[in-house]
Amino acid sequence: MTIDMRLRPPLESWKATAQFKEGTAYYPTRYGFPRPKSVKTQDIGDLLAEMDEADITWGVVMGRQSAPPHGIVPNEEIEAFVKKHPDRFVGFAGIDLRNIEKAVADLEGYARSDEFKGISIEPGAGFTPLYSDDPSLFPLYERAQELELPLSITLSGYLSSMAGHPTAYGNPSPVAAVARKFPKLKIVVSHAAWPNVMPMLEVAFLHDNVYVSPDLYMNHVHTPGAHEYINAAKFYLADRLLFGTAYPSRPLKESVEGFKQWDLDKELAEKILHKNAARLMGME
Repeated sequence: MTIDMRLRPPLESWKATAQFKEGTAYYPTRYGFPRPKSVKTQDIGDLLAEMDEADITWGVVMGRQSAPPHGIVPNEEIEAFVKKHPDRFVGFAGIDLRNIEKAVADLEGYARSDEFKGISIEPGAGFTPLYSDDPSLFPLYERAQELELPLSITLSGYLSSMAGHPTAYGNPSPVAAVARKFPKLKIVVSHAAWPNVMPMLEVAFLHDNVYVSPDLYMNHVHTPGAHEYINAAKFYLADRLLFGTAYPSRPLKESVEGFKQWDLDKELAEKILHKNAARLMGME
């Protein structure tokens, strides 16, 4: 049983992005990661079959409201998709950081929703890039903490660079200030700030409300820094390391098999693959 913390199905809004368009310079293809069949067919049935083959029970559809080429996936589209597949998918609502006041007002609805288990922001890839500890974001963090909504902050230098911003916006160190100011806010750092692996692990070591979700950057033994996420799980991060694939960046079965190359003991593997995410999202 596995929960994939970053699985982007072929929704209409995503089909127009580099993740699903053939002939792009999208980096997983450049680095030898094959395209899944379901990316070529853009068929949900093929995706569900691939999930079954990989023993992925749940996919978390991580919302997005970011600058091109990442784009915007309307939360209404995610909600409608999850309603069609309530036993296989849950969502994190994407937050448009251009209107914090509206974003804060929308949070209560997401907290009451059966389809959404949290919210997602990409501050370093926004229309106006922000560091995670920008004071303009504090009202959002405060309200999410009050509503006990988990928050995903997607961080990586590559993500920021693709949006035309400096790679410095992928720095995880500002997350420490957020975790300290909002100690009851459950923070998931998606992409785990790769390649800033050690600074990310420092933040997680200091703050036990920070979860680390390296997705495709952990599922290949030759990815630089990947072994450090695993070392941290064996040391202090066993209850806060999360599995994900970043599909369609890599095929699902290949990603699960890549993770299993770490040859972890059963208890630790189950925590990373399922139990930690289930606890975080109240799906135990």
